[in-house]
Amino acid sequence: MSIEILEARQEGREYPVCVGTRAAAAAAELTSDRDLVALVTCGPVRATPFAERLERQLARAGNLKLVHVLPDGEKGKRLAELERAAAKLLRAGATRRSLVIAVGGGAVTDAAGFLAATFMRGVDWMAVPTTLLGMVDAALGGKTAVNLPQAKNIVGAFHPPAAVLMDPTALATLPFRELRSGFGEVLKYAALRPSLLPAAARAAARGKADADLVAACARIKLEVVERDPLERGERKLLNLGHTFGHGVEAAGGFRRYTHGEAVSVGLAFAFRLAARMGRVADEQAFEVEAALSEAGLPIRVPAAVAKRAAALMATDKKRTAAGLRWVLPERVGDGWGVEWDVAADPAALRAALGDIAEDA
Repeated sequence: MSIEILEARQEGREYPVCVGTRAAAAAAELTSDRDLVALVTCGPVRATPFAERLERQLARAGNLKLVHVLPDGEKGKRLAELERAAAKLLRAGATRRSLVIAVGGGAVTDAAGFLAATFMRGVDWMAVPTTLLGMVDAALGGKTAVNLPQAKNIVGAFHPPAAVLMDPTALATLPFRELRSGFGEVLKYAALRPSLLPAAARAAARGKADADLVAACARIKLEVVERDPLERGERKLLNLGHTFGHGVEAAGGFRRYTHGEAVSVGLAFAFRLAARMGRVADEQAFEVEAALSEAGLPIRVPAAVAKRAAALMATDKKRTAAGLRWVLPERVGDGWGVEWDVAADPAALRAALGDIAEDA
């Protein structure tokens, strides 16, 4: 398979996003002028044939001096873990000419990117995402962060990578739940660009994502990020489903629901809220819910989780002095478009909460 190279542009910086089989092999070539390379990953990923092969390639290149293993999942996105990793970089002799390579899913790229953003006030990093979620979302756009116990991604920085290398063959050993979780973000892009919804829904139902689908999602995100690198306007569209979704994640203690599962519930909530406000037809909300359900993703949560998620939205970083603003669809002809910074009617919010509560 040929490798498609997308050009990412962000705040005057350009970096390649390579999509295709063997794309990760370019990592070793891109490290030749670095004084030190630090690979940051997690245990389950490091044990995969994909990561083992990449680590050997980097070792042969001669300047891989450190492999730092984070706790798996959201446990790796803690300030204490950031301090531990930074101390190891310092002991290894890292300088501003060093390179951090993140190999893993969204949690790894979020944490390793933030490590790179803050170590010595910023060193370069490269993302090699190994999950569908990482490929279509987390590794792109330079948003890096760690969590606090009360809120997800609340401590972070914009720090674009030097390159993103995405090889869909890395998905071959991905646990089924993690692959399915990635389709939560894929279907978010399809909800943003309804013309993509049929193909995305078919792929999600099969549980198979090829390079073309990954590239289609990545292209949408890169186009938006180029126009709004710091999320002051249009980039907020990429948070469709995330306001309530992050609340669901936090309500589940970042353990009960994966990010993609929570985003799926958040998408269902956003379309239900929009329908309650008369912005879209009920049938359009049902269309999105059907695609999510066919992918095996949740569209409802227990009432207690819904109530807790709603309370936790008060700490959402997208909240303004005027209150929480939403990313919501609005009917356009036979389809819909999506708008950001939408104020929601309190009665509609309560009704939408009832819609997605399983035992309401």
